[in-house]
Amino acid sequence: MRTDWMSDPLFWVLALPALAASGLLIQMVLSLFRCCASFRLRGRPVQLKWWMIPVTSAVCGLLWLLAALYAVLAE
Repeated sequence: MRTDWMSDPLFWVLALPALAASGLLIQMVLSLFRCCASFRLRGRPVQLKWWMIPVTSAVCGLLWLLAALYAVLAE
C-alpha cells in the first residue's frame, strides 16, 4: 500500500463519486420511513421505485471497491 494515496488526485476522482452514491443511498433508505417514500435529487422530489436501492447500493459498492483497489494496488 502506498503512503501518499490520500494526496493522489486519481484516488479522489474515484472516491468522490463513491461518496456521492453513498449519500444518495442514505437518502433513499431514509425515505422509506417517510409517508411518501420520496427523496430529493437536485431539489426535486423523486418517487422511490423498488429497484433504486439495490442498484444504487451495487454502484456504490463497486465505486468504493475501485477506490480501495486503487489505493492498495497502484504504485
